[in-house]
Amino acid sequence: MIPRAAAALPSLSCRFRTSMQRSQYPGTSGNERLALGKSKAYVSATNTDAFNERSFPMSYQQRLSLSTKGHGHMQDITEHVAKTVSASGVKTGIVNVFNIGSTATVGTIEFEPGLQKDVPAILDNLIPPGRSYGHEQTWHDGNSHSHLQATLLGPSLTVPVADGKLVLGTWQQIFHLECDVRGRQRTVLMTVLGD
Repeated sequence: MIPRAAAALPSLSCRFRTSMQRSQYPGTSGNERLALGKSKAYVSATNTDAFNERSFPMSYQQRLSLSTKGHGHMQDITEHVAKTVSASGVKTGIVNVFNIGSTATVGTIEFEPGLQKDVPAILDNLIPPGRSYGHEQTWHDGNSHSHLQATLLGPSLTVPVADGKLVLGTWQQIFHLECDVRGRQRTVLMTVLGD
């Protein structure tokens, strides 16, 4: 990744630190050896005027607090994420949306009433509540399936940003889904990276 990004900046030179020898990959260039082996790359400036505050990717973070109503409660958080992207000033990049906690998840879907019922229902069919899970036998807290459902969908989502806006389809919204057995106070961390 770094070689391509640095190549786009004409006043920079790239240096590659590698423990690989040319003899390991005869007839290959430094860039090809970098791609073939586990090497570290770094960029050094030959023209310090090329570096200004906008030469490196910007980062911006915001937290979103949510109250959930319990297992299967799904919320559309697209507008919150879009406002975070707008506030960041990033025009081209990505936003990572991360649920802090192990019994809730985020993703994308067409956010409509049918799918708001279907997603929790299909998760309950795939990973139903039960007492036979190892977590339940250890803790007896009734939410083993909650952990497993959230793990199946994952805690985070990354969405591209172009022209300062989320790149989503017409019928694609970002959702937060509570998988735990009771209502919770949730925090979603949104991190925007880019130029």
